[in-house]
Amino acid sequence: MKKVLIIIISSILITSCGALGFGSYSTTTFYVKNNSNETMNFSSTVVVFPMSRGPLTRNFSVPPKDSILARQVDFKKDAEPQKWFLEFKIFPNDNVKTFDPNKAENWKKGLDSKGRLIYTFLIAE
Repeated sequence: MKKVLIIIISSILITSCGALGFGSYSTTTFYVKNNSNETMNFSSTVVVFPMSRGPLTRNFSVPPKDSILARQVDFKKDAEPQKWFLEFKIFPNDNVKTFDPNKAENWKKGLDSKGRLIYTFLIAE
């Protein structure tokens, strides 16, 4: 009897979370792609949950003609990817044309092999 009650309560809880909007979040991956012949460096600052930990800044280096994973997180499905980063600073390279990470059109939306959402930012070409 207890098992049946636990299953029923769990089902109600899961269903209610979806109705409240918690189901509108899914695992989302953010990649940064470098199409140039030069190594590109950038730093990004993101919100870390719980909020009491504060923002986290990390430095990245993207090899030529390669991409890296910048962030993987549960992300609201209809949110704009450029707003997930509090700061996204590209270190200048005079030989390379870079793109603005603050513009939504510079983040290309796609799906991975498991059907999960991915965003790719082309940092340079």
